Order: sequence, then structure tokens, then C-alpha cells
Amino acid sequence: MIYILNLLLWGIISAKGAPVHDCIGEQCRNIISVPLIDEMKATLKADLDVSKLNSVLHKYILEEVTKAVKVSFDVQMEKAVDEIHGNVTKLMQSDIKTKFDILQDESFKGNTFVRWGRQSCDGTLSSLVYKGYMAGPTHKAQGSGSNYLCLTSNPQAGDVPADWVYSPGLLYGIGWELTGTDRSKSLDHIDDKDVPCAVCLTKGKTTLMIPGRTSCYAEWAKEYTGFLVSSRNEKGFVTTEYVCADEDPEFYGSQNYNHGLIHFVEVKCGSIPCSKYEDKTKLSCVVCSK
Repeated sequence: MIYILNLLLWGIISAKGAPVHDCIGEQCRNIISVPLIDEMKATLKADLDVSKLNSVLHKYILEEVTKAVKVSFDVQMEKAVDEIHGNVTKLMQSDIKTKFDILQDESFKGNTFVRWGRQSCDGTLSSLVYKGYMAGPTHKAQGSGSNYLCLTSNPQAGDVPADWVYSPGLLYGIGWELTGTDRSKSLDHIDDKDVPCAVCLTKGKTTLMIPGRTSCYAEWAKEYTGFLVSSRNEKGFVTTEYVCADEDPEFYGSQNYNHGLIHFVEVKCGSIPCSKYEDKTKLSCVVCSK
């Protein structure tokens, strides 16, 4: 307000007597008539030239409006930036948590396989669940099961009454049987010894045993390589499944019980193309995961 009063004092004042008519016309566009009283208490009239005042006021108002708009804009921008930063932070935290939950969930997923002939899991994607003993039917069995099991080395007894079962199925430890032409100097130390096993968890979603190969197909990870084994192909011997025994086998125990036995498996070509598989070739195998 003081600033405006100062501007008024800068106006060009023309004091005239009361009888003079008010300034009119285009030449008086920037003139304001103001009544005054002189020392004699006579009524006079002052015509104030406000042409300069108008331009100064216009500049002042423009500066003040610009300043107010800038302050308001800065405040709004700061508020908007803070809001955007808060939203981005929340989104990043939510995204990180989602990814962590997915990774944590994936870490508990996978598939299991048995590594026959070893007590450890050495694959690139696998870890040990438990180790134990290869078990199955006796080689002279007439009934019971035909598949092989990996019995845990830390069993727990269930509360099953002894008189519930009559003529039960029987489970025996399985031993290496590498006699005759099956005997290999590199495997002499395991002949007639019992076969260990390991149950492994792989991060892959599926596992596959491929007979007749020592490497996996593209995009599959190798867990271990070995040789194909089963029960003996002879009259009076029990039929079992084919499994892949590790190429670097281990054993446990020192006594030969000759209960269940596993032997190398050979190819009999004919219906199996002889151009691909030579007759009586012992089959290798590989266990893969993906």
C-alpha cells in the first residue's frame, strides 16, 4: 500500500480552481480528478496524471502474480514429486516382495530321483534328501514286489500289531553280482557287496533316465551316469525293473547273503536295430533333470 501511495505522489499534479471543468476527452485518458482544499479552505481540483502509475502498477501486479504462481507451482510440484516418489517406493517394495516370494516358493519345488549305488548326490542341481540301502525281492522269489526301493538308513517303527499280517511280502537287501564275463577289474572291490542308494532332490521340474546314453540331450542337466542293471535273465529268477546304477559305485557291508542280486543288462539286437545297438552290448545310462 505504501508502494502505491508513493506512486501517487509521483503523479503530475495540476491544481486548478473549482470553476474549471473536469478534464474530458482522449487527452485526459490517464488523468484522475481529485478534490483538494487549499490553505484558505477553498475547494480546488487536482488532476493527477496516472499514465506512469498505470504502467508501474501493471508491472508490479504482473510480478506479484508471477511470484504467487511460481510459489504455488513449486509447492504443487514438490507435493507431486513426493507423491510419485512414495508410489514408486511402494511399487518397488511390492515388486521385490513378490519376486522374493516367488524365489522362496521355487526353492521348495523340484523333483526327486534315486541314485543307485551311491550315498551322495553330486549333480549340478541336486541335493541329498536321505541315504540308505537298495532293497527288493530275493532273486528266487515267486511273489511279493518287483520294484527296487531305497530304504532309509534312519528308519522309524510304526505301531502295527504283529498279528495283522499273514504270509507277508518280503524285502531283501540287494547286492552287486558281477561274476563271469560281467566281472571287471575296476569293479572287483564291489562284487558280492551290498548296494547303497541316495534319494536326491533336484531343482528341475522333472527327471529322466535315458538308457544307452552317457550324456543328456540339449537343455537337460546331467545328474549322474552309470550302467543299466536288473535281475538275472534266467529261469527261476524273479523279474525286476531296470535301474541306472552309478558308474562309480560304492558298497556297504562285507558279507555275501545272495538274497537279491543285480546284474549288468545287455542288448539283444534284432527287433532292436543291430545297426544302432551291437548284440550283447552292456548298456550305459544317464539320469537327467530339467
